[in-house]
Amino acid sequence: MTSAIDSWKRQVETHHAQSEAVQAKAQWSLGDFWKPYARYFRQDPRRANDLVIDKIAAKINSTSTVLDVGGGAGRIALPLALKASHVTVAEPSESMIEQLQEEAKQSGITNISVEQSLWEDTTTEPADVVICAHVLYGVADAEPFIRKLAEHAKQQVVILCFMKAPISRLSPFWLPVHGEERIDMPGLSELMPLLWEMGIYPGVDMLEATEQQTFESQEQAHEQLLTRLYVKPGTEEDERLKTAIQDLLIETPDGLAVKDVAPGRQGLISWRT
Repeated sequence: MTSAIDSWKRQVETHHAQSEAVQAKAQWSLGDFWKPYARYFRQDPRRANDLVIDKIAAKINSTSTVLDVGGGAGRIALPLALKASHVTVAEPSESMIEQLQEEAKQSGITNISVEQSLWEDTTTEPADVVICAHVLYGVADAEPFIRKLAEHAKQQVVILCFMKAPISRLSPFWLPVHGEERIDMPGLSELMPLLWEMGIYPGVDMLEATEQQTFESQEQAHEQLLTRLYVKPGTEEDERLKTAIQDLLIETPDGLAVKDVAPGRQGLISWRT
């Protein structure tokens, strides 16, 4: 029987190899990959009716310490800081950290600290609750990554994961632009067998389908897809991308959506340590 851990690693590495081949062909230099998008991940920490935040916040209290691994611009960390004693964010992206710190300052949130580091390299202290939201998809060596999450959790680990990696909504563009089918990263359906193989049997709270991700305009779609698909402006791939945008984006009440891509379903996975 194929190991779930090995299957996960193989799928992630195959996805990354496909990306790296396209980047090499285009002589693409990524730098901070998230820089063009970081501002889109910023949200009001005091927003109401956010089901994910409400469910995670129910797991902590005013004395709790929280560690958010790959916390990005603080979409989860900052709202939790309003309830917890202290929140630490481990995040490698400088642009994401800038957005988090700007929002924390603007919102008057001071009980939050940031360590700019990959999780594999971080030296931050353990916390009562360790959170990892939408990070694991691209982690090839998921087993040691998850073991470290558990080792740093005094009470509980919480992982948020979509059934399909969010970037897979753009996979339909890969064939018309690059001439091959996109190999998607794994998601929740692959993560659960991996956890079971590790001897971890978590609870899973499946959440309602999220709103379909959209673009405001074809111009915005083109701007974002250039980077997401590793395409340089003015190339043959760019011309194919412009045609694909015409073919694959459809009008919805909320904006332009990728045709035949359903809204995402995510699960809140948690276990006590």
